[in-house]
Amino acid sequence: MIIKWRILVVEDDQALALGLRINLEAEGYEVIHVTTAEEGISVLENSSIDLIVLDIMLPGMDGIETLEVIRKDDPKLPVLILTARSALEDKVEGFKAGADDYLTKPFHLEEFLLRVRRILSRYEWYKAEDTLSIGETTLDFNTLEITNHTGEISRITPHEANLIQYLANHQDRIVTRGELLKNVWGLDPDIETRTVDTFISRIRRYIEKDPARPEYIISIRGKGYRLVS
Repeated sequence: MIIKWRILVVEDDQALALGLRINLEAEGYEVIHVTTAEEGISVLENSSIDLIVLDIMLPGMDGIETLEVIRKDDPKLPVLILTARSALEDKVEGFKAGADDYLTKPFHLEEFLLRVRRILSRYEWYKAEDTLSIGETTLDFNTLEITNHTGEISRITPHEANLIQYLANHQDRIVTRGELLKNVWGLDPDIETRTVDTFISRIRRYIEKDPARPEYIISIRGKGYRLVS
């Protein structure tokens, strides 16, 4: 029996939601559509969902608040934000809240479907990978909990986990900021932003004994970063 991925679309634009539903179902996905965050949370409480497509500007609770609620209960459920807010600060806010990807309206259908497939592929990776050890630190991909050298446990966001995994998969070379922007965040690699540096600083606090003198996530001046495990 073929098991379909089940996608929850939280979108108050009925015409847009109908178009998404038709095209997602044509790709073989099962789709549930709701128009408010409150309805979406109710669906999550009563149904098994593999991916959420979430608008930010919703009646009642907005998308960022909704995402924060979702992340308290499920740190790794894939979430694609779909919104008209295109400012960089809005994207960074979405990623900090725990979004896996961020797509602005208007968008091309082919790009939307590609991002859905990519997120679900990463979700498969979450299921396949159990843990990753870096020095005395262990990351559990099932819970997105990271245990440091003192035994302290912290929960990280899916994007922080993706960043660590990307660095781990490319330990043999320097990874540039542009490469990380493109492959982890899906942003223009030439954009001027401190996003990468901010996230690197955050994950160093989990991994390094002394974040100011990192042993594992090394900065290569003028080039990027390298993970030394």
